[in-house]
Amino acid sequence: MIPFEKVSISEAKAVLDDALRIRQEKNWEQLRRMLGPADLNLQERTYNWLISLPTEIWPLWLIKHFPRIANNFADVWLRRSACEKLFAELLLDQRGTRKGFPVEVSREIMALKLYFDAEAAAVVKQATPAEKANNP
Repeated sequence: MIPFEKVSISEAKAVLDDALRIRQEKNWEQLRRMLGPADLNLQERTYNWLISLPTEIWPLWLIKHFPRIANNFADVWLRRSACEKLFAELLLDQRGTRKGFPVEVSREIMALKLYFDAEAAAVVKQATPAEKANNP
């Protein structure tokens, strides 16, 4: 026979909520890798990426406050699936505990996403039927 103790629903819920809270409060700051010079400064490839964009969507807040992320965009911009993954990581909270970006940075990332999607759609429209069949 398994021994058990009767508890109220509210007591059981409190125990489960505490366990969930403890799991969610993992200190992500300590799990991050150390920032290097490439994370703190814009790279040449990032400047090249920026000048390839229309000036009205230049992510000025992003490059000022989060150069590491701007450098990441420059690295993946031409690789569709990698760039989609980066957008998903930045725009969707996978952990449930992120504070999020400042409003200005969030707007810039969304503007980049809209531009990226529009450019990808234009490329697909221009592709020949054979290219479309080979690149779903």
